[in-house]
Amino acid sequence: MTNARDSVRCQTIAVIGAGNTGACWAGLFAAHGHPVRLYDVRLEAAEAALERATKAARFLVAKGLVDTGTGDERVTPPVAVPSLEDAVTGVFLVQECVPDDVVLKRAVFADASRAAPDDALIATSSSGLSITSIQQASYLPGRTLAAHPYNPPHLIPLVELAPGRSTDPAALERAREFYLGVGKEPVIVNGDVPGYIANRMSAALWREAIELVRSGVATVEEVDRAISSGPGLRWAVMGPHLIYHLGGGRAGIRGHVAHLTKTKEGMLRDLADWTTFPADTADLLASGLEDEIGGKTLSELEEDRDEALAAVVLALRGPRRSPGVSP
Repeated sequence: MTNARDSVRCQTIAVIGAGNTGACWAGLFAAHGHPVRLYDVRLEAAEAALERATKAARFLVAKGLVDTGTGDERVTPPVAVPSLEDAVTGVFLVQECVPDDVVLKRAVFADASRAAPDDALIATSSSGLSITSIQQASYLPGRTLAAHPYNPPHLIPLVELAPGRSTDPAALERAREFYLGVGKEPVIVNGDVPGYIANRMSAALWREAIELVRSGVATVEEVDRAISSGPGLRWAVMGPHLIYHLGGGRAGIRGHVAHLTKTKEGMLRDLADWTTFPADTADLLASGLEDEIGGKTLSELEEDRDEALAAVVLALRGPRRSPGVSP
């Protein structure tokens, strides 16, 4: 007899685009028991992504980050299919992961929305393009939305759900419930703004991180360590508003603002404010990263990152639960 939990797991997902984001999404969905079809205009790219996706799925199960009730050897690997139509026929969700080009994404949404079932959700993984713009060419645009993951998508819980002008609130809620079911922590973006929420804050931080290196205040490695060994640890537990609320003592956020207004405003006046990357950015950072990396390969760095992230996510599951998730 099939129970409700099993029926949720057997919903078929189409992942369109076989880059890093698509492979990680495919791995996450597969780890949670969903049949996954992976499509890319380059079949060889889709086939190459299968190994990465299967590895990601088995990593999640082996680390205890999903409750499948089976060992990692029982994970059903995603499959590569030869056409977009083959990918989206009969699916519950289309997770689009093609390059961040609005014209390309519109074309994918147009084709996928006509080939997929009328009730299928269609979500872009865009890092910050307007979902209102992307959904314009879609058939039944009410079921389309942005579902932006944070890299690496199979490990970072955040998914930013951004409705467009045509998105049906019921579709947004269906999407929220689905992503909760695959271990995500959905955040609703109430505004069609470039970069959504997290990438806007990341861009502001990175601009200052670059400027600190360019101005000789610190090296690339020192800037990275200042974040990962300092505020980055707090940010894994609480967001900036709550952190500063605690920093205000008994007066909370009011106390923090009152006590540090002049200091903070002095910093703000001194921060970088350029909106075009300086010409030396890539060379300067690449040189500094060579020193920081110390000869490690990208694969080795990814493995180090994933092991650490898995440990952090597991550690945080005790004291913190996602809103709306029952114990």
